[in-house]
Amino acid sequence: MSYLDSPRLHFSGFFQADVSTINNDVRYYDVAAFQPEYQTLSLGDGGGSWNPTGTGVFRFVNCQITGAALHGKTLYVQSQDPVIGMSLQNADGRAPGKLVDLDPQQQAVSQIWGMQVRLTNGRFRALFEGDYLHAAFINLWQRQQSGVLADQKLAACYTSVLENVQWNGDADSPVLAALAKATEPGWLAIDFNVFGYGRDPTIPRYTLGHIVGTIAPYHRTEPRHFAVGRQIAAPLPADNPTAPAHGVYSFTCKVDRARQVVTADFGNSLPIIDANRGLVDIGTLLLGVLKQNPTALLTSVTLNDFINLGQVLYRQTGWYQQTAGIQEFPYGSSDGAAAILDDHALVVLRPHGGDTFDVLVQETLGGVYVRADDYVLRLEPGETGGVDFHASCYGQPLVGAAISVAANNDMIGGSGAGNNPLDPPVVVPDVGIPTDGVRYAATVTTGAGGTAHLAIASRPGGPGWPRGYIEGQLYGIGYQLAELPAGSSVNAWNFLSVLAYSQTDMPSDITWHGEIQPIFEQFGNLYPIMSKHLVDLSKYESVVEHRAILKLAFGLPRTDPNHMPVTRDMASSMRDMILKWLDGPMPRGTPAPRVAVPPTAVAAPSPAVQLEPNQTQGKSAFLLETQARLAQRGRKP
Repeated sequence: MSYLDSPRLHFSGFFQADVSTINNDVRYYDVAAFQPEYQTLSLGDGGGSWNPTGTGVFRFVNCQITGAALHGKTLYVQSQDPVIGMSLQNADGRAPGKLVDLDPQQQAVSQIWGMQVRLTNGRFRALFEGDYLHAAFINLWQRQQSGVLADQKLAACYTSVLENVQWNGDADSPVLAALAKATEPGWLAIDFNVFGYGRDPTIPRYTLGHIVGTIAPYHRTEPRHFAVGRQIAAPLPADNPTAPAHGVYSFTCKVDRARQVVTADFGNSLPIIDANRGLVDIGTLLLGVLKQNPTALLTSVTLNDFINLGQVLYRQTGWYQQTAGIQEFPYGSSDGAAAILDDHALVVLRPHGGDTFDVLVQETLGGVYVRADDYVLRLEPGETGGVDFHASCYGQPLVGAAISVAANNDMIGGSGAGNNPLDPPVVVPDVGIPTDGVRYAATVTTGAGGTAHLAIASRPGGPGWPRGYIEGQLYGIGYQLAELPAGSSVNAWNFLSVLAYSQTDMPSDITWHGEIQPIFEQFGNLYPIMSKHLVDLSKYESVVEHRAILKLAFGLPRTDPNHMPVTRDMASSMRDMILKWLDGPMPRGTPAPRVAVPPTAVAAPSPAVQLEPNQTQGKSAFLLETQARLAQRGRKP
């Protein structure tokens, strides 16, 4: 079972991501160089941040069940099943979830923490409700392909599970009854695509974007953050992981032998016209299976080279909202498809004329693929965490496969600011230094089920403070099958991002001026929503007055939506020190002179990136910096 299985629900609506953007620029973490203007100026004024007082909230807005799949049938209207039209909402008795970047130097794995999801029909507050297991987006790309790259043109997808699921009835819905029966008790699979984000303060959709998604059965033997299946990989330029060569991005299919259907997820793979209009009409699209497996990436085939499994229905009115881009292709009546489908490549084709067809995307060469389930880690000093790899060949477990693992910082680093006119004269720290800050094996081999575990350990005492004014260090870890067919197209986003926390030793005498104020002032700078509406973290008197709520927030687990700091980028040892000070008499200590703390390691000068105002302080700036570094190094992601 996975989000590609039946029965499943599809939903559509909006999401809100009300994120603070001051922390998008790593240099603003330097307290000694911080300027008050960074909290107030908008992009239209030539710098600063476009949403400085953001709350960090991520929530569903006006999301409804717009379609369902049951017993091979697609359901679109309430008369077919009462679940159609029900509302998918977040928690009503606690704070909403939070959207969190791993680090200002890794903004391409934004995670949702502490979100609850519930289905309501207006009479019952929750027919089911569950906790979203924190997860990062993946497959970030420029889905609106015309015009200058900007945040509203980007898209990505989230795949995770709902845990601690509780059911409170099915409202006489056959789909809900079947879903509750099919899934593992206490669990559901969830996948959703986000696009068309409104980051321009002058538009009504400010901080809102579009969302379509799917909820389906889940079993605990499966990965939690992707579906094992047939992986269709888009060829990408060497220096740009956001621009598929033929306009269609990577996606996953799954073959259900029992039902004789191929289920394909086009939800994050087809281009959009713009943030408020539908899918681009790129012509007739077919899903096919090749009669002969290719040894290289194809550009075209003839009618005799493949078996047609059916037309992609993306041009039908309402198709995307009603299906979240998931379509089933029955193959039982396709001549010869059943005989070759298990070990022959799937392709998406477009008629070119006569009996010739363009190949837009195709299955990975040899059908082989490997993916880490959870690809974002936070490690305390001396802690050992890890990831589970799942290797497959044409969707089946690949046993005995070696997976090569090595440091790869190509997709992380930089400042996240571009050419902001307010750039302070502060160096941008390097990442991945010291190189032994995290340790792991160079190779792991898959066992039964095609899985392998990679242990990743932060060294005792942590990495130190190599970035000076920012805690912890960031490490990128690349991985791939040791034996890949020559010319394989590799997903640039398939790598691990690790934040190794720094160690803070507990002083015998903790004071405001000595230890606490520098920490609180930094977070007060980066998150002015606190100073404006709750507690001024830079002021001793304000902190003392609000000590009770600060003790509560700093003591909450990272999974709680009210955990402080919202960025989840503070080590437990530092939080323990803060809590001990809050529990005691809270002495001021002696004011210390302000001293700039330079990074231990300084990055090489970044290549010049000329950005327009609507590109700064966001994901587009981060991506363009990444592309420039890749081009400069002449390396493929």
